[in-house]
Amino acid sequence: MPPNWILALETSVSDATLALCRNEELVAEESFTCERSQECDLFEPLRRILSKAPKNEGLQAVLVGTGPGSYNGARVGIAAAQAIAQTQKCGVAGLCSFEGVDLVHQSNQVIAVGDARRGSLFTIKISSGRVISQPKLVNQPEFLGEVLDFEGPLITFESPERLPKEVPVKQVHPKAVTLIQSWRSRSSMEQNELLQTSIQAFYLRPPHITQSKKKPL
Repeated sequence: MPPNWILALETSVSDATLALCRNEELVAEESFTCERSQECDLFEPLRRILSKAPKNEGLQAVLVGTGPGSYNGARVGIAAAQAIAQTQKCGVAGLCSFEGVDLVHQSNQVIAVGDARRGSLFTIKISSGRVISQPKLVNQPEFLGEVLDFEGPLITFESPERLPKEVPVKQVHPKAVTLIQSWRSRSSMEQNELLQTSIQAFYLRPPHITQSKKKPL
């Protein structure tokens, strides 16, 4: 059986990572900090990690973290992943970035939380390393009612200061290599379904657009 090469990109957070695996072996890993220029910061570490992939074997799949996190960062990662997959003639799949957190795969039940802005918060339920629910937007009383009695870990990509102070939340960071772990834990059928699913950056709600008060001419 030929070697199975997987490349993963996680650029939806400022502490971005890339990983290249051959079967179960981590061949190369890159990390870099990006804030508002992901399209520039990604280029050099991506070039280095792609140089580790053998030209005569090629990639079997490219994975990318879709957020929630930096919307622009996730879009840059998705665009790069799709371009690489097209060049390599392989499939590309998106995974929620919370599946790239080690703690998620070490716990039976986890709730990911965050500030959804405009006076609301969000929760995402995760079980055995898999996201099992769509993000739920709630106000603060509903949020506290859901998470304060939860006995498993509460995690966030943001500073805990953005969340109610009575919530014992842990700030975590996703890693590209853990996205590969999440991918490999799936069956072939589940992987094929992801490869057939259109990839979009994780966005909690439609963008807020202020309608013009001027009457059309």
